[in-house]
Amino acid sequence: MAHLIAPIMVGGFEMCCDPATRRTAAVLIESASEMAPSEWEIFRSAAYGDSESNPRADSEEPVGGTVVFGICCGTQVVLEVWGEIEILNTGFDWLEVRLNGVRQFYHESTEITGADPWGKVAVGPFNVTINLDERPCGHIIEIEGSTGDEIANNDVWWRAKVVSIS
Repeated sequence: MAHLIAPIMVGGFEMCCDPATRRTAAVLIESASEMAPSEWEIFRSAAYGDSESNPRADSEEPVGGTVVFGICCGTQVVLEVWGEIEILNTGFDWLEVRLNGVRQFYHESTEITGADPWGKVAVGPFNVTINLDERPCGHIIEIEGSTGDEIANNDVWWRAKVVSIS
């Protein structure tokens, strides 16, 4: 197997690979946070103040987050993503996984007619398998999500974790 000698540029930073995890440290952007080694909450949000908002809400604008990390060398990455998203409208509370800037996975909310407007639904877990055949080393994985709006977010969230890198 080939080995990466030079650092990988991740989120504007030169990052070195950890041989134990086969990836760089993650760069956390906006509201993304680490929950455990190789597991992150991409975002979590409730709405704020609008007549359509949940009265317990606390965010005044869309909330989102991104996790970015480099893959040292490998042929496949398996991620698991899951969350709780609203069912009030279609097209919100989305999550996207990209490899070197190219979409590999996408999921967003879907309106459920007649549902409780303050309701939400658990989604996933989804296994996202990414085959690395372009080049042996130096791939960039981005996991990004957003509420897409600031109203009726009902404590929505997305999480992701690395299951394996081989």
